[in-house]
Amino acid sequence: MLLVFTKSLSEKILQAVVSAGKQRTQNGKLAHYAPLFIFTSGIMTYGDTSVNGLRPLDETIKPNPQTMEMKAREEYENLVLATSSNIVHTTVIRPGFVYGSHGGFVADLFYSEKPAVIHGRRDKRWSWIHIDDLAEGYVLVARASRSLVSGQMWNLAAPNDNPTYEEVRSNMARASGQQIEYKEASSSDETPPRWDTDSIINPSKAIEQLGWRPKHVGYIQEIETYYKSWAAYKQQQ
Repeated sequence: MLLVFTKSLSEKILQAVVSAGKQRTQNGKLAHYAPLFIFTSGIMTYGDTSVNGLRPLDETIKPNPQTMEMKAREEYENLVLATSSNIVHTTVIRPGFVYGSHGGFVADLFYSEKPAVIHGRRDKRWSWIHIDDLAEGYVLVARASRSLVSGQMWNLAAPNDNPTYEEVRSNMARASGQQIEYKEASSSDETPPRWDTDSIINPSKAIEQLGWRPKHVGYIQEIETYYKSWAAYKQQQ
């Protein structure tokens, strides 16, 4: 099962998974039948990664969430991992910002702006991952030995693919024909503070332990294809 965090539902879903695991394993007597529960988190749970210098963060670094929402997500990550047992195996994946296919949340958010607004820090950086590489990561986690993945956290993002926010927005605007407008951050902004921070992660654990090998390693280099795919999908809706 793949689950994206929704505070009002997530704990109930986890309880349902545990209940199903108890039934399937006869309360742990048949531990080899224990299901695998994968929770999809995200890199913004880390908070501002720049407080640790320029080093991309791995799974051993405790997050410092910037908002109550992200704090709640971190707490749920910990709950999921603590639940791992001979009844249900649990694991958490923290993917970078996802691109590819028909776009998704980031494409809808940024391409819908007229003009494209480069807001706040221009030099902030986020780790990126192509949806095909992310899918491969899920497959590797699901197929791996339960002893390897149970109770574990996995960062998934293309190594060193973390262009600046200004580079991302400028290239997206050029691909879509948007005009660009710069806006300084202020205390009255409605933009959540997590959007004005660095979020750079280290995926070496997945590379070394799962054999994960991302094939798309340059978000900026693929923006033209990315935009055309997103635009074609929107025209079909």
